[in-house]
Amino acid sequence: MTCRGPARARRGRELADLEVLQDAAVLIEGERIAWVGPRSEASDLHSAFRIPQSAIDVVEVKGVLFPGFVDCHTHAVFGAPRLDDQERRALGEDYKTIAARGGGILQSVRDVRARREEDLLALTRARVATLLAHGSTTIEVKSGYGLDRATELKQLRVIRAAGASARATLVPTFLGAHEVPPEFRDRRADYVRLVCEDLIPTVVQERLAVACDVFCEPGVFDVAETRTILDAARRHGLAVKLHADELEGSGGAELGAALGAASVDHLAGISEPGIRALAASDTVAVLLPATMAFLGRHRQAPARRLVERWRSPRTSTPGRRPP
Repeated sequence: MTCRGPARARRGRELADLEVLQDAAVLIEGERIAWVGPRSEASDLHSAFRIPQSAIDVVEVKGVLFPGFVDCHTHAVFGAPRLDDQERRALGEDYKTIAARGGGILQSVRDVRARREEDLLALTRARVATLLAHGSTTIEVKSGYGLDRATELKQLRVIRAAGASARATLVPTFLGAHEVPPEFRDRRADYVRLVCEDLIPTVVQERLAVACDVFCEPGVFDVAETRTILDAARRHGLAVKLHADELEGSGGAELGAALGAASVDHLAGISEPGIRALAASDTVAVLLPATMAFLGRHRQAPARRLVERWRSPRTSTPGRRPP
C-alpha cells in the first residue's frame, strides 16, 4: 500500500483513495525510499537510477508493506497515568467536576513539575518506542503539563532529546495554554500575557517547537484568549493548532479556520457553523475517538458530516509517477 497522491492532507472523497500494489517492489537508497511500483517495472531500476546492477541487493519480503503512520496528536511527556480519574468517571463524575477538584490536566501538571528531566526522558523514550513498534514513524508531541516557564521548557527539551535518539521523527508542539495553572486562577489575563510575552519568545529562541496549540473550550481558554495567544505564536513564526470544541461547540473550529490553523483537534462538540468553516478552509480536522471513550462520553465527532461537507480540492490529484 502507498500514500501516493497530493502532497497535502486528503479531503472529502480523497480519503477513500488507497493505492494497493500486488506483487510490488520497493527501491531503497540508503535510508530513503526512492521508488515503489509493480515488480514487473523493477528490472530497469538500475539504469533509471544509474545504480550498478552489482550494487543492488534483492531481499524478498512476504506479507504487506505499508507507509508509516503519522500520529499527529500525542501528549507523550507525562509521569504517572491518571488512574484515579478513570475511577471517578466510573463512579459518575464528569470531566469538568474532576478538573474542578484538581484532577485531570492539573494532576499531571503537579506530577511533571516534580519529576526530574531524565526521568521524563526515560518514560517518553519508552512510549515513543511503543508507538514505533505499532507503526507510527512521525509523531507530534505536545508539552502542556508544565504550565510554567521551567517545566514547559523541560518538557520540550525532553521531546528534543527523545527525538534525537529515536528512529521515529518527533514533531514538537508548545501547549503552554493547556489549562490555567492554579497559581493564576484569579489572574487569567496575567497568564495569557506570560504565555505570549515570555514563553512563546523563549520557545522560539531556543528552537524547541515548530507549532503552538491552545485548549479552546469553555472553562479553559475562551475564543478571545485563544486568538491572543495564537496571534502571538504566528508573529513569532510558529504554526498554530487548537484543541477545539471537545465537549461543546464554542467557536474553536471557526477560529482555527479563520487563523489558517494547521489543525483543529477533538471536535466532538463542533457546531454546524464550525463544520461549514472547516469545509471552506485548508485546516485539517483531527478526530480523537479514543479520548471520548476514555472520558466515558457517548458522543463522537461527526466524522461523516465533516467528510461530506469538505469542498473539492484546489488541485487535481497527480497520477502515479513513473520509475
